[in-house]
Amino acid sequence: MMSNSETIDPIEKRLYEVEVRHYWEHKGWGGKFDHLGIWGLSIFAGLTPFCFLWFVIDELTIDSIAFWGLFSFMTMMVLVSRYLFFPDKHRCYHLTPLGIHYTEKDMIPDVAYQVVRGLAWVGIVVCIIAAFILGPLAFVGAGGFALMSFGMTNFRPSINRSYILISERTVVFDLENDCVLSFEALEQDVHAYGGNVFTTTLDQKKELLSILRSLFPSVELVKIQRFKDKYKHPVYHQEEEKATE
Repeated sequence: MMSNSETIDPIEKRLYEVEVRHYWEHKGWGGKFDHLGIWGLSIFAGLTPFCFLWFVIDELTIDSIAFWGLFSFMTMMVLVSRYLFFPDKHRCYHLTPLGIHYTEKDMIPDVAYQVVRGLAWVGIVVCIIAAFILGPLAFVGAGGFALMSFGMTNFRPSINRSYILISERTVVFDLENDCVLSFEALEQDVHAYGGNVFTTTLDQKKELLSILRSLFPSVELVKIQRFKDKYKHPVYHQEEEKATE
């Protein structure tokens, strides 16, 4: 799988130049149940501090204003964590005769970026006012915040580009009852020839498999019940087999 910082060699360059045979999009986190794990992490991160304070502070009772104020704040932090720190992804896939290249973008509302940029400018203004009132000593504490604020004034969504090369020795793992395909290849560089792709529906995945068979008739298609079952395949035990020879 390629990152933006890597140099594209001739094979990868051709991948982006050849004709696209199939295009599809996917919006979400990943597989069918992945979003449940993300919600669990967000709830744990947001409500754990609240539960801790509730147990250690005697005055924090259900009938107190502080309890409901803190509960509301932590609930907001759960939502912030879910949609800003663990956002859904918007992926655009392009299937070619050499493999798949795709883009991935965080599904964060534009208003969130605008709010962050606005807060950054407010932070800069606060630092300038502090410098006029307190003098140069203000920059001892506010300097780092000012630099961070300047960096956040250009806070915008980024698009990551990745690819998966497909060869005659590629193995495609089809997770039944889920909209995910996992690619791996025998005797190939795992970073370029391995990765997962997602579809929105099972029918969309069925259509993709049909096109894959027509473009790459020699690839091995393996149906699996659970995602971890793919690690039983010989493609993941090549080094062990070589060591025993």
